[in-house]
Amino acid sequence: MKHVKLFEQFHSLDEATKVTPESKVIIDDYSTDNGTEIKSTEIVGAIVSSETEKEFEDYFYKTYGNGEFTTNDISTLKKYYLEYVEEIVAAETEAEEAEKEEEEEDPLAGI
Repeated sequence: MKHVKLFEQFHSLDEATKVTPESKVIIDDYSTDNGTEIKSTEIVGAIVSSETEKEFEDYFYKTYGNGEFTTNDISTLKKYYLEYVEEIVAAETEAEEAEKEEEEEDPLAGI
């Protein structure tokens, strides 16, 4: 007998979401001080699609309006974005250092 799982069983929208499967940054659903609920999947989508912190911030202002967020709300959302950017930069730096070490270990690699 085959069991069919529903989408909700694979991914509950009420739970925290990782930015990427490899990421250690976990985003929870966020409720603004004014009571607006922002799903973690929407926050993750904004993080991944934004190239800058300003672009990330502008997404929420354009979507929900300038008056919807307090300074605390925006700070919390920016914290999620900056955690992810920090993780990406650390991974890139680590990869560059590993590559540099490999080049230094093999003196004949450039021949």
